[in-house]
Formats: sequence, structure tokens, C-alpha cells
Amino acid sequence: MKLQKWIKVLVISGSIIALTACASHKKNSDDMVAVNDANAAYGAQASGLGDESGFGDQAGGGGAGSRSLAAKKVYYFDFDSNVVHDTDKPSIAANAQSLINNPNKKVIVEGHTDPRGSREYNIGLGERRAKSVAQLAAEKGANPQQIRVVSYGAEKLAANGRTENDYQQDRRVVLDYSN
Repeated sequence: MKLQKWIKVLVISGSIIALTACASHKKNSDDMVAVNDANAAYGAQASGLGDESGFGDQAGGGGAGSRSLAAKKVYYFDFDSNVVHDTDKPSIAANAQSLINNPNKKVIVEGHTDPRGSREYNIGLGERRAKSVAQLAAEKGANPQQIRVVSYGAEKLAANGRTENDYQQDRRVVLDYSN
């Protein structure tokens, strides 16, 4: 009788683990597609292929320039740093203005790291990075109730390689408005 109970427990546990593994693999590939899409969209704008209208609209006045700045959803960081680059601040301000203009809109600010370092350290660094971006948005007038900070550390890598270029892609904050 005891053996039958253990067999049932093992079968059920194995099924749950298998289903969880399949679900997490699917989610990671979906996240990878979202990051790649965001990077591609920003790359098109930065190269002049997007509908960016120049510096005159960057002050957050709601023009086409601020819309294109708000289209940038991925911000990269230096190694072991949570300091936002000065070049990213206008885009963060434009995203803050988008939140101000749409009080029902919410954003998840996701912090990511490269795989170097311990899991605990990377979770903390990812959180510090996400909080840096969230704080800048709040300073620009965005309602903190519209912003949720999450750290994935090195759990959702943008690049699977182990080169410095791959690590640079992994050190990022992603704004996710899909919630």
C-alpha cells in the first residue's frame, strides 16, 4: 500500500515539473521576442527609419519626437552599475509623460543583469537598475502607483553567448506596458 502512494506522488510530481518546465521555456522565448522587438524598434528610430522628428519635441510637449522617445523601452547599463546614461534620460522623461497623459496606464520596470555574479547579487543589481529608471520617471511627474519594479537578475538573458557584446545586451531595464 505504501509503495502505491509513493508511485502516485512521484508520477504527479514528475508531471507538475514537466509542465512547469515547458511553461517557463515558452515564457522565456516570448520574453526574448519582446526584448528583440523593442530593440529592433528602437534601432529603426535611432537610425532615422522611425518617425523621430528631432530635438525640438523632446521636452515632453507631446509632439511626434516625444512619442518616438517614448517608443524606446530598453535601457542599457554599464558593468556593475545602476547609473542611467544621460542619453536615456529624455526617453525616460517621454515615457513618464506618457504615463501622466494616460492615468490608467501601468508599466512594469524590469531589471536585468548579465550572468556574472551570484544569483542574489544579480537580483539586487537588477532591482537597483529598475528602481533608477522608475525613480527618474517619478521625478518627471509619473505617478508611482502606475509603476511596478521587478528584478529578474540573470534569469531572462537577452543574449545566450558569453562575449562582452552579449553581456552588454543582458545589462538592461525593459519597460513592459502589456500588463
